[in-house]
Amino acid sequence: MRDDAGSVIHMQKTVIAPAQGHVEAGELDGPQCSLAVATHHPDCTRVEINGLVYPDGTARVQTRELLGLIEKILGDLDGSMADIVRLRWYVDDTVLDSATRGAIHEVRAEFFDYPQFPASCMIAVPSGESAATDSEPTGSASTGGNDPSGGEIELEATAIVPADGSWTVRTITGDETTDA
Repeated sequence: MRDDAGSVIHMQKTVIAPAQGHVEAGELDGPQCSLAVATHHPDCTRVEINGLVYPDGTARVQTRELLGLIEKILGDLDGSMADIVRLRWYVDDTVLDSATRGAIHEVRAEFFDYPQFPASCMIAVPSGESAATDSEPTGSASTGGNDPSGGEIELEATAIVPADGSWTVRTITGDETTDA
């Protein structure tokens, strides 16, 4: 790949915590995935954070731990929670109800300021679908599902960290449009 001047552009990737966690597989020492991967571009760093599971506590505790870990990962890459553009929540179908959704959103309010809310989806998954079994926050060894050792929530995140550290935010509410 070349830039406009014809110089070769070398892509850079940061791999965060490769092969950490536990997976039931004959000859493997760990899962064949990373906690997160960041790709560095001239104007931004794109961060993909694997499905994280925290197997202890209530939905409120798990959410706080997961968002705290995401905040730490982004901080290590000179980013912040305002850089998150997408969250994907996988919640055990036996606990996904209005109270659980409410608890998750109350904790989210501790991490995100209006209007910097990321796009988000929440998916109910059958109980026991995840293969992660650690008692520490970890990347799941499957897509979606809860942790059989007690986790009810799995969370994936996508963030784009601007190289200059700032965003120009345009907000469309349906009634008005503002630029900040």
